[in-house]
Amino acid sequence: MTSLFTQYWDVIPGKFDEYTAFITNEYIPTMERLGLKLLGGFYVAVGQGPRIIAVGTVEEQDYLRRILAKEEYRTVTDKLFELTCRYSSKLYVSSGRVTEGPYNIQTGAWKFNQYYNLVPGKEDEHYHFVKDECMPGMKDLGVPITGAWRLVIGDGPRILAECSSLSMVDIAKCIDTSLFRQLVRRLKKHFATDYSSRILAPTGRIEIPSLMRDMMKGF
Repeated sequence: MTSLFTQYWDVIPGKFDEYTAFITNEYIPTMERLGLKLLGGFYVAVGQGPRIIAVGTVEEQDYLRRILAKEEYRTVTDKLFELTCRYSSKLYVSSGRVTEGPYNIQTGAWKFNQYYNLVPGKEDEHYHFVKDECMPGMKDLGVPITGAWRLVIGDGPRILAECSSLSMVDIAKCIDTSLFRQLVRRLKKHFATDYSSRILAPTGRIEIPSLMRDMMKGF
């Protein structure tokens, strides 16, 4: 089962240039060498911070534990802490609701993420609501649900509904529709508590180098 490892932080003022060089030349190569599949770097365009989010996946939670226990991981993370603040991390597992293939890098993708806790006793009704109303509705609005995750380690709401789009304009158009407002009202009235959302913009630090490596394989 795919697990989603997300890390959150802000850059310490005055250290942005040093941070940029470190992320590109040390942090990303180290994470990939350790076996953490990095899928995207994002900054929070709309919503609560921290402002930077790094996203990676592993296929087994035990494998992630082995990565986190390695000295090389601790060393590079200590360097990250010298350049950032408000760090936290979370581990999500796939809920199995979205089964459109493996979770891969989406170059240039913007994210519209919705977070909430599920009202006890509403699990089955919530499942059918998402399957029969939310998924087709968001697809029709041009911002399809591309990931459904359940938080297993970390603070915050337990459910993450991840939607993807090619631009912030498309997300803005989506959330300014009567259909979207109807879906959210129904979600919050019957199934969810502690609802919040974020719009995430891609930084390109992870996606673009990965794309370039794939392009150069044939040369």
